[in-house]
Amino acid sequence: MIGLGVGGFLYFTGRLGIGPLSAADKDAAKAIAAGVEKPAWASNGDVDCAVDELLHEHRSGDLEERGLVERSGDTWTYTGEWKRADANTYYESLLDCSGNWAKQVGDEWDLEDTDCLDDIGAGTMAAWFAQDSLELSDGEDAAEEDRAEAVEALDECYLKTPPPPKATARAAYRAVEFTFTNSASAGDVVINTGGPGSWTPLKGQKVKIDTDEGGARGCVEAQAVTTYPWGSEAEAVDEFCGTSKPKRIWWKKKRCTTEPGCYAFQLHYEGFRDFESITASYTSNGGDCMAVSGRCSDTVTAAIGGRGTVVTWSFPGSYQGNFVARVGKLKSRLPN
Repeated sequence: MIGLGVGGFLYFTGRLGIGPLSAADKDAAKAIAAGVEKPAWASNGDVDCAVDELLHEHRSGDLEERGLVERSGDTWTYTGEWKRADANTYYESLLDCSGNWAKQVGDEWDLEDTDCLDDIGAGTMAAWFAQDSLELSDGEDAAEEDRAEAVEALDECYLKTPPPPKATARAAYRAVEFTFTNSASAGDVVINTGGPGSWTPLKGQKVKIDTDEGGARGCVEAQAVTTYPWGSEAEAVDEFCGTSKPKRIWWKKKRCTTEPGCYAFQLHYEGFRDFESITASYTSNGGDCMAVSGRCSDTVTAAIGGRGTVVTWSFPGSYQGNFVARVGKLKSRLPN
């Protein structure tokens, strides 16, 4: 009868790891529940339920020896350091305690279908959550293997190549400007530009690609990346090209002070390569330019930025000829 009495006492105080939790167990449970990080898909009640199941498997004294809690008098402190087995057990209990864990996790992760989560199972997902969310004090290699197994299963179910990026090209001055639109897709889609090894997240919707000179082709590689909650990424890459605004020359009217009734025009250029040699030739009615100097051409070096002026021509008020400037294949007729 004495032995039975002692056994009954141990049972009711929980000191054999069976029966109701002791006061110390309950205090340790409160410390763990208050300290452990709660995932967004779980409630406080779910955490209390999972911690309670953990304490029924390993009482406070066991968890103290395993390093999860520390005791000072009647005060328990959660250390945050989990044995891999305890972490997996805790998260499997947390999933089970949530009632419909697949739906709750699926809603948080914005998954359209949660059947795959059910097929993967609470045990596999618990190992992923444990490795992802808790600090493990042992079994890191095994935990990585557990995580990899879960990720492989999740990828097989849910990983999809996102729609490729879309962009329209617009000619700009010595540049091509691309405007991107983000195609709808599951997960967070990020547009990167720059090409392999130098991908840079797109800021805003536009990116400008400089060209050395006007009329040149400019291209950009763009990558649409979908990142899933478990860390996997899917990508689609495309290249877009366009042509910058062409080089041009034109006459612009200037004030003439050479003689009464005269008029003057200045020849402008833009879109040329920096420091490019520009030679302009002139004709009047298809023949000699009638320059006072006798010279019918000018050569200048393009300014930085590719814009500048070549020459200013003055004409008597009576001149009504067809005066043309040419630079390579470009030409501009005097608008007299």
